[in-house]
Amino acid sequence: MFKYEGCGEIGSLRAIFLAQFHHLQGPMIRCQYPDDLIDKENFDLLSRFLIPKNEVQEQTITVNSNGYKISGYPTFLPDKKYPRNYLLFNLCVVCHPWSRTVQFEPFVKKLSQFFTNLEKEAAILSEDMEENSENSIKIKSILEKVFNDMNHEGKTVVTHEQNTLHLSVINLGSEPTHVGDHKVPVLVENLDEYHTEEFDLTSTKILPHIDGFNSVARIAMLSDVEVNAVRACVQNLLYHKVVELTPMFLYSNVYTTTPKLAHLFKQPEFRDDIQSYNLGGTTPSLRDLYSFICLFCHGRSLREVCHRQSPQKLGIDERKLIQYLVLKGALRRIERYPVYQGDDNDESYTWFTRGYPTDLILIKSGMSSHELELRMEEDPDIYILNR
Repeated sequence: MFKYEGCGEIGSLRAIFLAQFHHLQGPMIRCQYPDDLIDKENFDLLSRFLIPKNEVQEQTITVNSNGYKISGYPTFLPDKKYPRNYLLFNLCVVCHPWSRTVQFEPFVKKLSQFFTNLEKEAAILSEDMEENSENSIKIKSILEKVFNDMNHEGKTVVTHEQNTLHLSVINLGSEPTHVGDHKVPVLVENLDEYHTEEFDLTSTKILPHIDGFNSVARIAMLSDVEVNAVRACVQNLLYHKVVELTPMFLYSNVYTTTPKLAHLFKQPEFRDDIQSYNLGGTTPSLRDLYSFICLFCHGRSLREVCHRQSPQKLGIDERKLIQYLVLKGALRRIERYPVYQGDDNDESYTWFTRGYPTDLILIKSGMSSHELELRMEEDPDIYILNR
């Protein structure tokens, strides 16, 4: 099966290496295990990312290029004893280009700090840098053990003289849900608690457009970022539980309440939250809110619910309220799958023959919601599957 970046799968380590900046030779791979997975030509192409400028030291970087996905932790040690007054190295792991690598970020950071300690105690990085020197053999032995242990056991214990390091990749979390172009990411964490200046460029560009109502496809358009990159970025945010996914908000949507609603209504925090989704600061009563929410059922669209009991008159912001209820699991969107069973070979009907939900048809076909609704209502050969 074809795999792509953002598919959520975790592959094995392909290699582990220590890159350094040599004061005469420039960027170089000091040690690598297994040997020669990344040759000199490919390393030279990627070296400016793997041995970067000082502004991006002491933080995890990931590079996906030329068939390699590499995560590392560039480390800069200033000291007048070194040529050019500093030592610069990067401990890196190499994965498949489709692999999820976020679980290795603490791993490479800890291993880099381990080598920093070895350098301060025994100058293992700065002295005897030749390929077959005693220090290089020690470094390669450490990398070999880490590589084999992590691929077979998912953990390792590294020792060198008096130094011991326990490493593991245990809490990988559940694999994020597949991110479709029609899905809507909703921020569920306060970004003020994160160092947003350390976010990658794609995250920085798309985050202002994650408003809880823009789909992945629309975010790609608004941010001028390729949609595959947006999908991968959103999947990473899902893994870190910064966002959750909801369906597109349309007044033609059909929702139904779930058994969880009654349980949630007993919680004061939930009741306070739903009352906060008001218009113009007027707090709607719990009775009006409950009455409005209970109107949702199979076969009744949001538009019809709003006609029966106007949320504006009750002071309810139905957009934000529904988004919140879907995230809480109190409302469930009924997905509709139009299926064409006629004989017309018109290309537009291809969207109705492959089991696409209406949200994805809107994104892929360019039809408006009104156009799609008319097509489904007026064509007797289109049947609607609800689930």
